[in-house]
Amino acid sequence: MKNTHWIYQTGIASLALLASPAMAANTPATSAPTAPAAPSASSAPAASKTARPGDEITAALPVIPDAKFNLKDFGGVGDYKTDNTGAFQKAIAAIKAAGGGHLIVPAGTYKTLPFTLTSKMDLHLEADAIIKAPDNFADYGLPDPVETPPGERYAGGRINPLISGRDLTDVAITGNGTIDGSGAEFWMWSDKAARRYPPGRAVVSRPHLIVLSNIQRLHIDGVTLTNSPMYHLVPSGSDLTIENIHVVAPSTAPNTDAIDPQGERIVIRKCTIDTGDDNVAVHCPSHDVLIENLTCLHGHGISIGSNTARGLSHMIVRNCTFDGGDNGLRIKSFRSAGGEVHDITYSDLTMKNVRRPFDINMLYHGNSPFILPSGRSSDVGPRSPDGEATNNIPNFHDIHISNLTVTNSPLAGRIIGVPEQVPHNITFTNVKIQADRGFLVQDAKDIVFDNVKIDNTVGETLVLDNATVKLNGTEKTGTSGGSTDPFY
Repeated sequence: MKNTHWIYQTGIASLALLASPAMAANTPATSAPTAPAAPSASSAPAASKTARPGDEITAALPVIPDAKFNLKDFGGVGDYKTDNTGAFQKAIAAIKAAGGGHLIVPAGTYKTLPFTLTSKMDLHLEADAIIKAPDNFADYGLPDPVETPPGERYAGGRINPLISGRDLTDVAITGNGTIDGSGAEFWMWSDKAARRYPPGRAVVSRPHLIVLSNIQRLHIDGVTLTNSPMYHLVPSGSDLTIENIHVVAPSTAPNTDAIDPQGERIVIRKCTIDTGDDNVAVHCPSHDVLIENLTCLHGHGISIGSNTARGLSHMIVRNCTFDGGDNGLRIKSFRSAGGEVHDITYSDLTMKNVRRPFDINMLYHGNSPFILPSGRSSDVGPRSPDGEATNNIPNFHDIHISNLTVTNSPLAGRIIGVPEQVPHNITFTNVKIQADRGFLVQDAKDIVFDNVKIDNTVGETLVLDNATVKLNGTEKTGTSGGSTDPFY
């Protein structure tokens, strides 16, 4: 039984199963994890060096012993009645004591409270396996928020993520199963839901679904993540590979970001995302990030920020499609939380029915919408620094977009800088946009549109406000094209 090994290739999220014919004949297909591992730590690949600009970005994959542990052997019952928290804890303790292995979760729906992973571990969900959080506050030991008098603070505490881990090496979550956060009750009692009620309504703190912090070599492959109370997947560390996953939540579910990574050598690819907030939100500090072959449906697009104080560089986004989202490509920050964001390339992208295909907003005010003089709320904050912090000003430059096609959008895009440190050296090459309104460039310089066609039906193609732009060889400087208000 030891003549089978799972082989990881450094920086390539692919695998090869080497097995004798006898082994293949005697091993049920459903019992073999899809996540590769290695027979011993001695064969672990060394993490790749930081990629230089222009290099292909790769991530080393985990090394996990091939020992297998079945959740049912530790008391797991997939009836969504039994509390399986203890079963997960016992199984993970056994894996830790053995030096690592694969925890097999068979078909069934396993209700559990939060649990923590360990190093050299693959959490493998077989087809029709569901790890599901409780769907009511009582199972968490929380009081019913209905019983909280108006104006009083909700008595319940903060809940840990359903699945978490910190300071680990060689971790994987794989398979064809589902991890379900049962978020509906939390959405109803979120801070955003409270805005629809008279002041004083109770607010329940919402947990994330999966938070894996400071991980060296992480692989998430094949699973479906759904209905998180808040963010679905928050990984940080080095050599993070996320591929072939589905992330699904209602478009109205607040703050249900799909993937919020932070770190170095991050690869995200071949995922389908349909959520109520950012499809991907890359946090800072990060560098050497590759995002490719994603399908983004509802959601707020592929984002950087909003806190960019610790900077981000060398990020590539390519071969992605967007349909029906609030944003396509977005970089957001604001005074007091800004840093340097540069060496960002976007290429070979298709968008349709996206409200705002391209958005740089260095006056971001989306978390507490700014009220314009007209009385309308906006995610664009005050242009003047009066009364605002003047430290940590965003610094965005060397951002390049090519081979972008956009159809049926309300506006082509916008670049909104801060007057005291304008974004610069931003290029658009081979771009076609069909939109109602054109493109706003405000407080920015050295913005180049080369072989770009913007087919808009309302207003001017370019609206400039203190900007320097070159459109298909023609320079435009200053302020022109009409009011900026429709873009706020």
